[in-house]
Amino acid sequence: MAAVTADQLKALHPFTEFESPQIINDVLSRGVLRKCKEGTILFKREQVDDTINWLMSGSLDLLDEDFDVVALQSTDDAARKALDDQSPHSVTAVTTSDCVVFRLKRSFLDLVKKLAASDNVMVTSMEETEESDSDWMSAMLTSHLFDFLEPANIQALFSHFEEVEYAAGDTVITQGEAGDYFYVMKSGRAKVEYNTSSKAILLAELETGAFFGEDALISDVPRNATITMLTNGKLERLAEGDFEKLMHSPTVVKLKLEEVEKMIEEGDPLTWILDVRTRHEFQDNMIEDSINIPILKIREGLSKLDEEAVYVLRSQGDKRAELAAFILLENGFDAYVLAEKRPPTEKTGDDSADE
Repeated sequence: MAAVTADQLKALHPFTEFESPQIINDVLSRGVLRKCKEGTILFKREQVDDTINWLMSGSLDLLDEDFDVVALQSTDDAARKALDDQSPHSVTAVTTSDCVVFRLKRSFLDLVKKLAASDNVMVTSMEETEESDSDWMSAMLTSHLFDFLEPANIQALFSHFEEVEYAAGDTVITQGEAGDYFYVMKSGRAKVEYNTSSKAILLAELETGAFFGEDALISDVPRNATITMLTNGKLERLAEGDFEKLMHSPTVVKLKLEEVEKMIEEGDPLTWILDVRTRHEFQDNMIEDSINIPILKIREGLSKLDEEAVYVLRSQGDKRAELAAFILLENGFDAYVLAEKRPPTEKTGDDSADE
């Protein structure tokens, strides 16, 4: 099976209840197909799991605590439902043939179920607007950040965006300036450049659905790159106050040190304190067993992090931890901020002296 089609998905529960084609497409874009050999353990009884599975082809056994077995074929009516969607699991699932399983994060399914169950203005507008509107809204909706937003926040968020048009060659944001808006590419392409004293370094190109501008808004530091349109295009922008109220504050949660210590002690899931200050700041005042990735290197350091772990970001009271948490959440990690008071003489500095 190369992919799951919209018709196949709509035959499964709870997707039979979803009337919006846009929501079905969003689910397809976030789901993952897993091919399993015979004898694969999909999940174990009592395992805590944020992933929900549907059997698309093949067969498997479900074993309960008394070792009673329920055999399941993909063609059975029972296979239209998720495989033990409880967490922790009440059974163990073992494949009895080569199988294909469709997997989806529980948190994302909870979100789309809430959207589908409500007469949400955003969902209606996504169905009725032009394709370009639907594309950027869909790209935003499938961001991991939306796992943490209530439908009411999402509805308000989309209603506060403002469309702006740019021509090829226009500068959207300029390195060194103060942040004022969060942007989403609605159409067109743009380039991201970092300007040194001697040249401009191309960092990335942006297309429909890409969003940018959050770094300066969260950290209260100047823009760290210049973004220029490569083609004519349209952007949706969100003012700083609306971004803070509707997107940043609801997603970034702060924890006290004693709460974090308890999470670390329990160890399920594995929890780390991730300090995003410079190496010198970290060495001068570190929390035992914490790890250090300076904020300027956090995006390139994502590949080194454990996707199953929880990370509590620390910068001793300044906003670097909030920015790092937002970046981790955006990339699908579970992240929080350690609540601390900032020492009055602390300097945030940068990592240039650490290179």
